[in-house]
Amino acid sequence: MDDDAVGKYTGVGAFDVQHYKHKLIDVRSGGLNRYRRSKPGIERVLGELAKAMPAHGDEARIHADTYKEILETAETLALIRKDKHGVVKLAEVLCESEVYHEDRLESLISRLGKSVIDSAHDDKKPGLLAVFEETLTYRSMYADKAAATRKKNEASAQEAQASPTGATDEKASRT
Repeated sequence: MDDDAVGKYTGVGAFDVQHYKHKLIDVRSGGLNRYRRSKPGIERVLGELAKAMPAHGDEARIHADTYKEILETAETLALIRKDKHGVVKLAEVLCESEVYHEDRLESLISRLGKSVIDSAHDDKKPGLLAVFEETLTYRSMYADKAAATRKKNEASAQEAQASPTGATDEKASRT
């Protein structure tokens, strides 16, 4: 991993949504597509309502509780939007940090395994390999899988060379 591509996170490390936690909801996966979103101009509408409701709300037969609910919902939305960007950024930073530190752990384990192998061979202490067996197996997991795949592919290629029309002949003999 190129450490020049990373930098220390300097943003907010915690967000407190306790004061509006009771307003937060969790929608089932895929369920958001049936909800409507604000259209352009919602701020102008809220401004108009702020002027019109006190003077003309009763005349338009709009119950005061309806306008109160609009104000409370807009306030909750503003609180969510105020914190959302920072929380999304923090989640992104946590995901990136997880990958970075996971890579770091893999590198350290790889180096440790190499050290064990080198020590076991140089000092003629094969018992060290048994002591670190899980670590060494883990370290070589992908290399072992790649080697098995190469071996399988080579065997398939040799089989195909031995019978250049093998696949065609095989299909013909089945029909």
